[in-house]
Amino acid sequence: MEKILEVLDVELFVLENHPPKLRISASGNILGEGWTNPRLEPFVLIQLPPDGIYDFDFVADPPHQEPATDAITPIGVVHLWDPLPPDARGVRIHVKHDSKKALLGNSEHSERNPSLGNSEHPKRNPSRFTFVDQEGVKRVVFFPQALDPLGAKEKPQETSFEYTGPEGHFVFRGAQITQQQTVVGTLISVNFRSGAADEPSIDFALVLPPVELGEELRQTFKTMGILIHGRGFVVDHTGAQLTYETVNLEGIAEYIPVL
Repeated sequence: MEKILEVLDVELFVLENHPPKLRISASGNILGEGWTNPRLEPFVLIQLPPDGIYDFDFVADPPHQEPATDAITPIGVVHLWDPLPPDARGVRIHVKHDSKKALLGNSEHSERNPSLGNSEHPKRNPSRFTFVDQEGVKRVVFFPQALDPLGAKEKPQETSFEYTGPEGHFVFRGAQITQQQTVVGTLISVNFRSGAADEPSIDFALVLPPVELGEELRQTFKTMGILIHGRGFVVDHTGAQLTYETVNLEGIAEYIPVL
């Protein structure tokens, strides 16, 4: 295993368990393609960190052969820290040449009042969906109704869909996102590249099943995405005009309260 090249983003979310758990989502870049098994490796501690910041290495297994190019490739990981130490104030993610720190907000430490009955909990609908493929290379973040970071004055904004993968990094909002109700769930589709006369088109479709959170803030599930390749302009129009590449995805549905 080796540390990845750089870390771009670290997100923390405390799960309402007893004892609580922490979900750590990190994304970054590596050189070349073919890296597998991305993961966070905790430091071996002789004593607890006095500042409550726990350290992890962001590592992955390199390809068996030297990559053909030194192109920058995105990579992501989702790590469940179980149990969350009571003194933890945040994490520090280390990569080859630097590190990135993420702190826990005070609101994330709050626990549910056990005296409240089920009837006092309003129904929670997921407000964010995160998807990562088995290799940790493709990552999708979908907000059914996005929120701008406006503190107490937050207002619902347009739906947003963010994709990171070998095809590139794309962000779509509002009318750029197509949603269709089907027998398999909601089919969410976006266009990466419209086929010109001399190049094929690329679209991406995500199958989003209905997800019930119940009294939890988070549920995991499995689904799939489909990369749709168009042929572009060809003289001979016979045969299938589209080809499909399916991607198995690990999904996380979350309710994010607006404070």
